Amino acid sequence: MNLKQIVVLFLFSSVFISCEKKPEEKKADINYIYEATYLDTFKMGDSDLVLKVQQMHESIIKKDYESAGSFLADNVEFRLEDGSSIEGKENCMKFMVEAYSAVEIEDYNVAVNLAVTGDNGDEWVLLWDNGSVVTEDGASSSFNWMESFQFENGKIVMMNQFSKPRN
Repeated sequence: MNLKQIVVLFLFSSVFISCEKKPEEKKADINYIYEATYLDTFKMGDSDLVLKVQQMHESIIKKDYESAGSFLADNVEFRLEDGSSIEGKENCMKFMVEAYSAVEIEDYNVAVNLAVTGDNGDEWVLLWDNGSVVTEDGASSSFNWMESFQFENGKIVMMNQFSKPRN
């Protein structure tokens, strides 16, 4: 066997070994103390939905409410940080204009954003973000937000929002 044959045999063996299917890790069954009433199994979802949420936030910060509204379904529901809820695109748009027109959002950052799909097919984007809200009189307050956005047919049908003042 010459050197060329040895090199070819070595390369072929390396490719064959690297392409061999690795056994899947078996996950242990877990007996949860509390059973989830909605979902307890997710897989990573459509990253394009994360981009839509980011584009909507960018539009709100730029006060382009028409663009922000383009991501909302007609039957959208906002579940707000104070426990109230708003239903319907027209009402949610009115809320966005009234809530954000009189303030500036500064130092906006995203800590976590990911898309997940439940084992029932529901698509969500989970977002942990933070920023400062500056009022017309110059007062500034900083917040951490946690939001979840449910999508159907590429549009937001529900948003949950929680907030906490930052120190």
